[in-house]
Amino acid sequence: MHFLVSQCYSWEGYHLVQALLEDGHEVSGLHGPSLSDREVHLSMYLGRHAMFSEGVQNRDYKAYISFFGSAETDIVSHRHVDISYEAGDAPKRGNQILLPILYGEWMPRDEHALSWNGNQIPFEDAYFCRHALPIKPVMQTISKLLSGNREIEKFQFYTKEVCPEQEDRTVIALARNLTDDLAVLHRHYAQYSRFYN
Repeated sequence: MHFLVSQCYSWEGYHLVQALLEDGHEVSGLHGPSLSDREVHLSMYLGRHAMFSEGVQNRDYKAYISFFGSAETDIVSHRHVDISYEAGDAPKRGNQILLPILYGEWMPRDEHALSWNGNQIPFEDAYFCRHALPIKPVMQTISKLLSGNREIEKFQFYTKEVCPEQEDRTVIALARNLTDDLAVLHRHYAQYSRFYN
């Protein structure tokens, strides 16, 4: 299958492209006119993959995936899926995946806090500790959803601790080990901090 991903060198886009490539899909990536140092760094990882290409190709895309409402209106695809962070009561829109606060390699951060939705959130913040999910399993799950035949209307991710008890099959609960995950991420940041800025 072939997918088109906007903002492919953003932190979130990079991890989704990686998950799609690991699942054996071809990916075309779109990005803005100028790249940050981090995006240039991440583009070097993706650019070496034989199943990845930049720009819109003359292909029949299984889906066009955009982040945060960044879809280009002139792109034709079987379906369009927008991936956004939930902020309070998000308006109901079709073909949408809502993310909780995420953490993982290359996330926008400094030594003590991550940047999320325009805010600096310390790693010991109660909201972060209760709701944050690791980006890699989230994007791996999204890759599986995108490649399946089930129509995506609106999916939402939660940690197992806060997942609402309901029969709604569009709610996805994931487990995590926040303490171990953060220890690994802090070591990664210490080693590659110049690429995080």
